[in-house]
Amino acid sequence: MEPLDPAKLGHGPIYSVEDSDPFDLYSYRVLSVAHASQTAFQRVVVADTCNYGRALFMDGSIQSAQEDEALYHELLVQPGMLCHHAPRDVLIIGGGEGATLREVLAHASVRSAVMVDIDAEAVEICRKHMVHAHQGAFDDPRARLVFQDGRRFVEETDLLFDVVIIDVVDNLDNGPAQALYTRQFYQLLRRRLRPEGIIMIQGLEFSFQDYKEHAALVRTLRTVFAEVHSYNATVPSFLGSWGFIMASDWLDPSTLRADAIDRQIERRLGHDWLRHLNGAFLLSAFALCKETRYVLALPGPILEDGVPFLPPPDVGEAVVEQVRLPVLDERAWTR
Repeated sequence: MEPLDPAKLGHGPIYSVEDSDPFDLYSYRVLSVAHASQTAFQRVVVADTCNYGRALFMDGSIQSAQEDEALYHELLVQPGMLCHHAPRDVLIIGGGEGATLREVLAHASVRSAVMVDIDAEAVEICRKHMVHAHQGAFDDPRARLVFQDGRRFVEETDLLFDVVIIDVVDNLDNGPAQALYTRQFYQLLRRRLRPEGIIMIQGLEFSFQDYKEHAALVRTLRTVFAEVHSYNATVPSFLGSWGFIMASDWLDPSTLRADAIDRQIERRLGHDWLRHLNGAFLLSAFALCKETRYVLALPGPILEDGVPFLPPPDVGEAVVEQVRLPVLDERAWTR
C-alpha cells in the first residue's frame, strides 16, 4: 500500500490500492494509522479510513473494514452454519482478524472452532487493533488457535469437521496460498469432513467482468464435490462484487426457503445478532444474472498442485462462436 503525495491530492494522506484491473487505481482516504509493520509473511497496516472506519490492509490490499465486515463475514460463514443441522466442530483456515471465528462461535451448538493461520504476528496485531472484528472471540474457551500453514494442518490432522471455512488471501497469484485452492487440497479437505459436511470459501472478485479466478475455483471444486454453488454480493470497501462458494455432496441452495431460513436464524442466533443476513437476502445472493452465469460456465483450467494459474482469454478475445450471447427478443421492449 503506497502513500500518495498529499500535496497533489488535496487534504490529508491517501493510501492507494491497485485493483485487479491493471488499468485502474483506487484509493482510500486515511485519517490515521493505528499500526504498520512487516511480519515474517506480509506487511500489515491497520488504518482508520474516512468512509469505512478501521480497516486492515495486508500487502497493500484491504482485507476487512469496520463498516461492512459484518456483511462479508455473515455471507461467508452463516449459510453453511445455518444449513448444517447441528455444527459442532468447525475448521477455519485464515480469518486472521477473528470475525469469521466470531460468527462461528455465535452458534451454541459449536463445541470446537479451530482457526489455522500461518501468521501469528498478524493475528496478534488484529487481537489488539481490530477488537470490533473479533469481539473477544479469541478468548472463547471453544476457540483453538493454530499458527501453521493451512495445507500442512489439513495433511497432518486426524480431526473431523462439520463445517470448514476458507478465508485466505484474495487472489490466485501463484504464491504459497495457492496450495489452498487446488484440486489436491480439496481432496484432502474432503477426507476431514463428516457426512453432511459443508465447505464455505471466500471466492474472490466475482461478476460478469471479474470472474476468471472465481470460475477456476468452481471448476476445481466440482472435480471433488457433487454440489458446488456460487453466490455474490457487493462489499463496498472491496470496491465491487465479491464471490462466495458453498461446496458439499448434498446441499442444493435452490431447495431452501426464505421463511425456513428466517426461522433457523431466530432459533440459532436470535433476532439481533445478524446485521444483514435474512432468508430473502441469502437466496437473492445465489440469483446470478444471465451474463454472470454464462461466463461462469465458460471452459478453463482446473487448479492443480505445481501448475501456475494462467487465466483464459477474455470473452472478447475468444472466437465469436464461443461467446455469442442469446439475443433479446426486441418485441419484448415494445409490448
